[in-house]
Amino acid sequence: MTVELIGGEMLVWSDLDGTHGPAPAGGAALRSLLSGVTGRTLVAGPHDPDLLDALPAAPVTLLVRGVADAEALAERYASRAGWAICCGSLDKLATVPAYDTVVALDGLGRLGSAEAADCTGDETLSRLVAVLRPGGRLLLTVPNPFGLDRLVSLPAAPADADWAEGDEPHTPGRLRARLAAAGLPVVRDYAVYPGVGEPAVLLSDAVLGDVGLRGFLEATVGAAFSAGPAVLTDPVRLAVGALRHDLAAQLAPGWIFLAGGGPPGPAALIAPGPSVVRRDAAGRWVLGGGTPVPLGRTLADLLLAACRRRALPAVRELLTTWQASPVAGVPADRIVVDADGHLHGLAPAGEPLRALRRFAAAVIAAGDVHLWPSPADEAELTALLAGMTGREVEPHRVPGGEPAPAGVRELAMARDRLARELAEARSQHEFHRRTIAARDAELRRTRQLNAILAATAPGRAVTGLLRALRRAWRK
Repeated sequence: MTVELIGGEMLVWSDLDGTHGPAPAGGAALRSLLSGVTGRTLVAGPHDPDLLDALPAAPVTLLVRGVADAEALAERYASRAGWAICCGSLDKLATVPAYDTVVALDGLGRLGSAEAADCTGDETLSRLVAVLRPGGRLLLTVPNPFGLDRLVSLPAAPADADWAEGDEPHTPGRLRARLAAAGLPVVRDYAVYPGVGEPAVLLSDAVLGDVGLRGFLEATVGAAFSAGPAVLTDPVRLAVGALRHDLAAQLAPGWIFLAGGGPPGPAALIAPGPSVVRRDAAGRWVLGGGTPVPLGRTLADLLLAACRRRALPAVRELLTTWQASPVAGVPADRIVVDADGHLHGLAPAGEPLRALRRFAAAVIAAGDVHLWPSPADEAELTALLAGMTGREVEPHRVPGGEPAPAGVRELAMARDRLARELAEARSQHEFHRRTIAARDAELRRTRQLNAILAATAPGRAVTGLLRALRRAWRK
């Protein structure tokens, strides 16, 4: 397979190796979207080769801007009949013959080239739409410049590819109107979490608008995040809060749009699997194989809400029910409580005490420890929570917890807590020092008084009497 150089190609550049910028789009959730690709297809921009492997055996054209990437793809897909590799800028790509499907799941930012004229985001989108035939299908990812991932990230060193950053606003409403005006009405759009590079959860308005799914979505989105670089604050807490307050779409790290002809796509996609969330014939939400989706709130949500209301009896009842159930070892934020009070675990069960410690860590991180002001750390609070369920546990026997997120907010809270503990320890130390000093002074006065009294005539008489009694006792 030969590489076609169309103009604007970058000779010493690679978007696939991740050295000049973020890694290309990929992941199991995106692979499932490609199952609906039909006809002559254009894949514009860098995409993970594992993602490209999922494309059907239709005529496919891969467009990349780096010569090294084009040569690597040509070698990888040399045996694919009907596949072609183009290297260069999107504005150099011929608009005819038109494509049935255009896939741009890496977004618009890496479709231009340093060797070509600068284009705005709207101009790039127009050129992408121009290569589609009437009634064609567009799969497009658009990052959110005000997304949750950017709100919590610390300043990073500029990457080599940052010269292509656009400043024009792209919001779901504007993009829908822009695509509809181009004859490509949006049939489905998704809010993606935890990031646009390799999203694990794709949520459409159909699932985000259903209040009954709130607990399931909070557990799913929370599980999608993994430990990463240092951040300003734990992104899981903000993501769950965004879902709770109907801001998940606005604060999503990005959006994926399915526009033009073809089916609308599933209501939601969850990796790994990926699991498809859809409605069955009876109108119920089910996962791909037909498993009903539990409706309700998460146990962690109910517990934290009770903590904020200072409803200690409600907290005790929920904790006792949890720890007496088969899902006692499932973390509280992975349990959905339905309308009948049944607990549905969405994760494998582990050691119940570890799950309890994880909730204790969540209480401390959320700043909801006013019900228990005395425990100093997670272990002590875990022992206290276990005691509320009737289980006596010493704090030193509580198993270790999971690594805390490297968040500036959480570090500041830990610093403030340690400062309070240090101030209290110093206060206790000063109290004990003064008490001991006062008692030493009293003891010295008592000894001095005894010495004075022993020097008097009555004192000498009493001393002699005591000596005589001791001698008599020894005999």
